Amino acid sequence: ITHDVKEDSIPHMLSLLHPRLEAQLMLAKNVQLIDALQELQIHEGDVSFLSPQCQYILENAELLQEEIKKQSAMIDRLYALITDLFMDRATFKGLNVKEKVPELLSLLDDCDLETLIEFFAAN
Repeated sequence: ITHDVKEDSIPHMLSLLHPRLEAQLMLAKNVQLIDALQELQIHEGDVSFLSPQCQYILENAELLQEEIKKQSAMIDRLYALITDLFMDRATFKGLNVKEKVPELLSLLDDCDLETLIEFFAAN
């Protein structure tokens, strides 16, 4: 059996997945801020000094929490998909990159497309 890994497909695949990953990570971060912002609102009363994004989070807290419940496994699926892409590509090249997976997961948390593409190219 012969195979030919098209290296151009890796950045293309990552660029397709990146907006979804970025949106999911932003949603998760916003949901993490809800409790702190609500506590601040209780103690301060007027929260007009908050950034527009923080005000949006406060105003839409229920909607954001419902959205994260609907999509609770999406981040895990995206991480798994990208990790599998990395591992499968390495397997086809005859490489063992298991020790690089924690570094990849850290890069996914940062969600920078160019850094991800560079990581894939270097490994």
